[in-house]
Amino acid sequence: MNDEKAALRSTDEHNAGPIRASNGQGNSPWWQPWKQGLHLASQLVIATPLGLPAKVVQAAKYLNLLLGVWDSLEQQQKEDAGNNQRDAS
Repeated sequence: MNDEKAALRSTDEHNAGPIRASNGQGNSPWWQPWKQGLHLASQLVIATPLGLPAKVVQAAKYLNLLLGVWDSLEQQQKEDAGNNQRDAS
């Protein structure tokens, strides 16, 4: 009887889902790589010595500003969540 329960438990655990190895990074939202890529691309467009059209450079500057604001809002939200957890303890 115990062998049967152990076998069922092991198959249930096996079918529960894929096992993911930790690579040392925390869980990050799906948009994080996209945001980092856009940030890098906008910085490259702004810093390029080529004579790009003014509208392209201006759009890159606005995108860079938007991403900077987004980062600061996320950071502030994380700090507020940490303060709320500390206050609850």
